[in-house]
Amino acid sequence: MHSVAQTAYAQFPSPMIRLHGFIQALRGLRPGLGLVLLVALIGGGAPLQGAFGQPTNVQAVLDQGAAAGANVEQMRTVAERARQAGLSEGAVASLLEPAVALAEQDLPTDPLLSKTLEGLAKQVPASRMQPVLQQYRARTEQAGAVVTRWAQRDAVQQLLGAENAASEAAPQTNDRASLVAAIAEARQQGVAATHIESFLAGLPDGVERRPVPMSDVAAAVNVLPDLPDNGASPETATQLVTAALNAGYSPESLRQLPSALRSARQNSNRPVDVLAQGTAQAITKGAPAASVLQSLFQGSFPGGGPPPGVGNGPPGNGPPGTGPDTGNPPGTGPPDNPPDDPPGGNGPPGNSGGGGP
Repeated sequence: MHSVAQTAYAQFPSPMIRLHGFIQALRGLRPGLGLVLLVALIGGGAPLQGAFGQPTNVQAVLDQGAAAGANVEQMRTVAERARQAGLSEGAVASLLEPAVALAEQDLPTDPLLSKTLEGLAKQVPASRMQPVLQQYRARTEQAGAVVTRWAQRDAVQQLLGAENAASEAAPQTNDRASLVAAIAEARQQGVAATHIESFLAGLPDGVERRPVPMSDVAAAVNVLPDLPDNGASPETATQLVTAALNAGYSPESLRQLPSALRSARQNSNRPVDVLAQGTAQAITKGAPAASVLQSLFQGSFPGGGPPPGVGNGPPGNGPPGTGPDTGNPPGTGPPDNPPDDPPGGNGPPGNSGGGGP
């Protein structure tokens, strides 16, 4: 029977034609035997499905992912967890296929596989996970196209450094993968594609230092979803993050900006957009990252007060004991290393929060 199915699969590429050829092959067997085998195949379902090329062979999908350069260990973990959750082999394969498709295009797969594991851990039904994973795959593909177009610009190559631009923009480099993943995640969290592309397009003119690693650009994009959540407009978010990039802020300092602004808003009652504008101006004037973050966590403007034309109160209008010329009592204020704030996310596949098209 196995040889009959193999013969039909090899001779007839179309599934419907393959089914017809398979039935014709069965008719060539002893009278009655072909009908018995056909009924057995249809009743079993899975062998017939496998014979006609449907994606039920998880090992074949894993092999395909390995050949494409995907993280096979993470794929195996997904398969194991999905089986433990009681999913059929076909459902397991369908959860893995978006990652294989990305790997075959030299696009990052780890974020998508991580979301798959989150969904399984939350016991999200496969029927709800699959469309979200397909959406994430599509946004990753779109992000890859954005990075490719952006990195080909002469001004961007000068920004990245002529000697680094070609290697960083190559499809299989970690720096490019991190930027593609950051853009896909920002889109998943609701940041408009036009906002991201406008931010990237403005970097060659807005950032004077050279070179700027693509990994730093990725860290900046990762911050974009969290600033509007705090109340900053897209324009102010772009201004702030561009200023921080130009000043050489580390990825960790960039990552702490949203939580620092949130703390400043809670302690000073000033709008985040006003705080972000003042912070951007302070950074442009040379305020170091440690000073900026410390001031914001204490609820005051970097430098002691808003620059001219920024703010909703007199300079230094922060909580008592937090001005530039006053000290905090021992044991008060933020720690020397401000606490990490969890990066924003839209949860596991199937969650309704955060990611809209």
